[in-house]
Amino acid sequence: MKKVLLGIGLAVFVCSFTVWTGEKVQAQTINLKMAHFMSPMHIQHRKSFVPFTRKVEEISGGRVKIKIYPGGALGGPKQLADAVKTGITDIAFVIPAYTTGRFPRISVLDLPFMGDSAIHCTKVVYDLWDRYFSQDFKDYKVLWMYSCGPGQFHSATKPMYTVGAFQGMKMRAPSAYMSKAFKLLGSNPVGMPISKLTMSLQKKVIDGMLTPYSAVTDFRLFDLVKYISEANFYVTPMSVLMNKQKWHSLPDYAKKAIDLASGRPWGLHAGNVYDEHDVNTVMEINRLGKIEIFKFPPSELKKLRERVKGLERDWLKEMSGKEIPAREILEAARASVERNR
Repeated sequence: MKKVLLGIGLAVFVCSFTVWTGEKVQAQTINLKMAHFMSPMHIQHRKSFVPFTRKVEEISGGRVKIKIYPGGALGGPKQLADAVKTGITDIAFVIPAYTTGRFPRISVLDLPFMGDSAIHCTKVVYDLWDRYFSQDFKDYKVLWMYSCGPGQFHSATKPMYTVGAFQGMKMRAPSAYMSKAFKLLGSNPVGMPISKLTMSLQKKVIDGMLTPYSAVTDFRLFDLVKYISEANFYVTPMSVLMNKQKWHSLPDYAKKAIDLASGRPWGLHAGNVYDEHDVNTVMEINRLGKIEIFKFPPSELKKLRERVKGLERDWLKEMSGKEIPAREILEAARASVERNR
């Protein structure tokens, strides 16, 4: 009888221990790292990245926490695509145009005049996502895609609202195709991440740059830029990516929390953050009165479009050896740009 009671007691203890340890494992916090190269004061850090981490923590009941490493702590603008792929960070903000050749299909949106706003371009990205762009990102878990606002011409030296004004200017270019565009316009392109703008203008490494309005606020350029010419010349698709192996290792509740906090709705939110930031920047520029804003006259804008039209042929030629339907993608992109206006 004693042996029976002892056996029952042991069984109850084992079951209780199993339940207790199972609950303890279930309650353990999952800690993830998220990296980007901007300042903690950047609008995307404050209004997109931080709110995303809070949403994940809230949805998961505090069981998933994401720590953000800003300022390039886990990799610079060109390194973050590899940093997240190799597991240096679990999640990263990646600009495809900064890693030339790695994301060929979506590079069609690096061509001129592909978007009038961040929301506009974000809609185009998702419009073509399943059929074309998703294949570029098969090595990652994609959390969300979006875009910055449209790029305008900023100058520290002279107004630039005619095609002839570009001749001889040293201009910061955000991508390989924008470098080619500046060469066609007679400028000397200088490739650099957006984070180096302030120092480059101060040291006169560049005369101006091609960026969205928001850069004036983000990098405190109110006293360095003198003229802005509005042309909506380019957009830059952006992404927030997760290490695929880390994603697959997560329990279902963690995956659910991350999925609910990200995706297309959060991409549209992040794009809207940029658009609102552009509007607020223009208001501040007008309030301070230190920078003159010009719109390209229609006749000069037509000349500008004609001057850079050859970039489409260059893109098709570059993509021809990559076994992707380049012309089909280009035509689909142009159609989507018009459809989503």
